[in-house]
Amino acid sequence: MVRAGVTSDGKKTPMIFVEEGVKIDQAMHLHLLSEGVVPWVQREYPTALLLFQQDGAPSHTTKLDQSFCTDMFADFGPKTCGLPPPQI
Repeated sequence: MVRAGVTSDGKKTPMIFVEEGVKIDQAMHLHLLSEGVVPWVQREYPTALLLFQQDGAPSHTTKLDQSFCTDMFADFGPKTCGLPPPQI
């Protein structure tokens, strides 16, 4: 499995490779966030307020994951949040 992300301004997170057969459970997902995603975000956007959004994968919806993301990201978006309405 490969974990990667792209920001709205075109920056790309480093790819994180997970060996075949490794289950991405709550513990593994929190490890990927805390050791890979969060340090990159803090380095690339030290003062920016960011919206961080995940899909509804089981490891993304645990109470611990939701709490971690709420604490780490100024604006943690639910999986149902969409794009803002177009400007007319």
